[in-house]
Amino acid sequence: MNSRPDLDRVFAHLKREPATDIDPLKAMRAIVDDYAMGVSGEGAKNCTVIPIEIGSIAAEWHVPPDCSSDRRVLHLHGGGWVAGSLASHRAFASELAFRSRQVVLLVDYRLAPENPFPAAIEDVAAAYEYICLNGPNGASEALIAVSGDSAGGNLAAVLTARQIARNDRVPDRLWLLSPFLAPRLDEQTVFGATLRDPVVTADGMAHVSQAYASGRDMTCADIAPLAIDDVILARFPPTLLQVSAVETLRDQAFAFANRAWRQGSSLRLNIWPDLPHVWQVYIGLLKEADAAIREAVSFLNGH
Repeated sequence: MNSRPDLDRVFAHLKREPATDIDPLKAMRAIVDDYAMGVSGEGAKNCTVIPIEIGSIAAEWHVPPDCSSDRRVLHLHGGGWVAGSLASHRAFASELAFRSRQVVLLVDYRLAPENPFPAAIEDVAAAYEYICLNGPNGASEALIAVSGDSAGGNLAAVLTARQIARNDRVPDRLWLLSPFLAPRLDEQTVFGATLRDPVVTADGMAHVSQAYASGRDMTCADIAPLAIDDVILARFPPTLLQVSAVETLRDQAFAFANRAWRQGSSLRLNIWPDLPHVWQVYIGLLKEADAAIREAVSFLNGH
């Protein structure tokens, strides 16, 4: 691959060592909060951010100018269930809102290990129920999309499966960004590309999965979407799944897509070359981040 200063800068940032003079969990949370390197786009300049509470859950509306009144997006941040925050994904949420002209609800769900499973999915379900009935200007009906990156993609898929199983309202669209679909890595590789992923490792996945599951069966569908029943998977809404060919989670994405296709689900799998885990947050720095968001906006708008 030809050298690219922008990509080299991002990968160097992701390879940095955590601080050793503070608690490891605090260090990891600080790394995730700085994951996007502070980059932002026009969304951060133009969107209004409205803090709210959904019960005891902190959340934010990201409201672009001239936004659509009949479409809303719930975004679930990544961070391995143990990190991530409103701060880590604020710029991304505003950019998604600005480009899609839809309001975006960003949710600060509870984190493990202080609050293990099912705390996060309970908070996500409460936020989803809220956004289905409410916009930033009061109650109203709308088309609802759910998006999630990494562990947030895991929660988005689990939420969708739960809604289907309970015959409750299902998201109209689902956008999964480098999703964490199983707690363990399959040793069998699907592609021949060499992994280039300083973020997600087998040991790291095992650590955060154990913290989140807290002794529960990590192969159950509420923790591992790869285990979602075929009957449920067949009823998934139109889904866009974006993953990099060189990241650790690529094969999980392919396996999930393959299962969905076998059930007749409308899932679009786009595999991007030579990019880091959740590259979409590098707004204005990586051209592929801008392109991936454009693709998602088109998808979320029904194209």
